[in-house]
Amino acid sequence: MTPVPPSDQTDRPVRVAVIIPYFQRDAGILTRAVASVLAQQMPACTTLRILVIDDGSPHAAAAELAGLAIHSGITLEPVRQPNAGPGAARNRGLEMAEQDGGTDFVAFLDSDDIWAPTHLADALSALDRGYDFYCCDNSRDGAFARFSEDVALLRDGGRALAGRATVLDPDGPVLGFAPHVLDDDFVTGYLSHTSTVVLRAAAIRGQRFDPDLRNASEDRMFWLTVALSGASVAISWRCNVACGRGVNLFFAAHDWNAPATLERIGCQLLFAEKLMRMPVMTPLRAGFAKARARKTRRAYSFLFLRMLMRGRRPPLDSFRRLLRLDPWLPVRMPALFVAVLVDRRPEARRF
Repeated sequence: MTPVPPSDQTDRPVRVAVIIPYFQRDAGILTRAVASVLAQQMPACTTLRILVIDDGSPHAAAAELAGLAIHSGITLEPVRQPNAGPGAARNRGLEMAEQDGGTDFVAFLDSDDIWAPTHLADALSALDRGYDFYCCDNSRDGAFARFSEDVALLRDGGRALAGRATVLDPDGPVLGFAPHVLDDDFVTGYLSHTSTVVLRAAAIRGQRFDPDLRNASEDRMFWLTVALSGASVAISWRCNVACGRGVNLFFAAHDWNAPATLERIGCQLLFAEKLMRMPVMTPLRAGFAKARARKTRRAYSFLFLRMLMRGRRPPLDSFRRLLRLDPWLPVRMPALFVAVLVDRRPEARRF
């Protein structure tokens, strides 16, 4: 799609579905997230449909949201389902948004994150120029002040990308990219945190998060699939999202003794295995996928056998899914365990 100037049709009705997968143990976390949606400074004639998918949360969403005052132009729909992971919860939200038939844009927000008041307005301004995929900068307390400064390609306001971009707004900046310009970058890097992403509904119709990637990489696989399908991309360096400290399957899973860590790495290995089998693999992308698979296969084998040797039963969810793609994995695991055991380099054990 060729980018065009912002539309002058300020009275054109626009419907945005906001999808929030929810699994938390503490009260107040979801309320903060939803309150940040209610505080959005929206363009005229914009309506919001907030879909909170309660993924079997110990602290129920309906009870959490009962006291919120919802003003005109916004609907709030909590839906409870058996626990199936964040990808499956987002898929339920996507199905509901598509069934509605009138959804123009889909925005994602994790239940422990919050939006700045201008987040959706900034996103719609960029998407209104003909783009399909929007993401912005974000912060995470205790991890990074700005996500863009942690990603080499995004540093310094995207200076490395300037030659491939159209400047949509120098304030930020906000850069636009034609279809397929960033395909390699989406495959080989993580460019967009979930809560920063807003998508044109028509560009993702029928696409879903991979439920196999329950503990990690389901969002990354979705974003790269959308990019490879031909979506035009707008990236903003405005830090419009603050990531919180609720239940987070990825950031909470780094203890070698925790089953969740093994499941996280198992999902990352599954991501690499699936990436290698995608039909649009160039030599660059295939090389990245193979290197990623080698690294995570070593880590997974080491932690899996380490857990067994300590008399503990490893979780088998990811293991069963991995066997469908790599039935020889159990045979290779002992040699990979030894390879990690004898490798004294610090980077060899950064799992």
